[in-house]
Amino acid sequence: MNVRPLDRSAKRELLRGTPLFAVLKPAELDHLVGFTLERRFARGSTIMEYGSEGSNMLVLATGRARVTANAPNGKEVTLSILGPGMTVGEMGLLDGQPRSATVSAMDDCLTLVIERRDFLPFLHGNGDLALRLLGVLCERLRGTNQALENIALMDLPSRLARLLIKLGQEYGVAGPRGLTIRLKLTQTDLSTFVAATRESVNRQMRAWEEEGLLREEDGYLMIRAPEALQAIAE
Repeated sequence: MNVRPLDRSAKRELLRGTPLFAVLKPAELDHLVGFTLERRFARGSTIMEYGSEGSNMLVLATGRARVTANAPNGKEVTLSILGPGMTVGEMGLLDGQPRSATVSAMDDCLTLVIERRDFLPFLHGNGDLALRLLGVLCERLRGTNQALENIALMDLPSRLARLLIKLGQEYGVAGPRGLTIRLKLTQTDLSTFVAATRESVNRQMRAWEEEGLLREEDGYLMIRAPEALQAIAE
């Protein structure tokens, strides 16, 4: 795993670019940088495991990571995909309780680690940061609730259509023939987002391709009829 370490300036810029730490003043950022540690994770390895001790949070510097949990029906569900500048593990940072989800590396990842023992005294002196942290946690909780609600109340076509629309909003690049989702995901990957089997996702995707709603090019999905997918999602 050949990932160059970050110098102090790069760490500062990374932290300043996260939604959580954007409120910090330059001196506060410098102080925060002083107690961050680097940790590397190879592709396919576990970054955080459900039920393990929660004593730190991580800021993703390079690579992508997948956050998963178990749905009420027992199937693994992908809650989100994290990219550079995103944070994970904030709940453990605050309460020290076991992890509520599993995070795995989709690529070789370089992260900055912030330990609870260092962060809590820092947080006590910064009310703006405390409010921002609460906002991040509330947003994360709403996303989890929405994902589990979709699984409990919606059929597969609706769940899959909602997923593709969301991925299009987050990773879509518009072109003359449609909206290309610039994130390579296998049908097994997609199945974990919607708590379904790979075979059922495969059948639904093939049907939509035949109807002209979707197309696959060079490993990327292209949404060709967003209005039709939106109607299915609703």
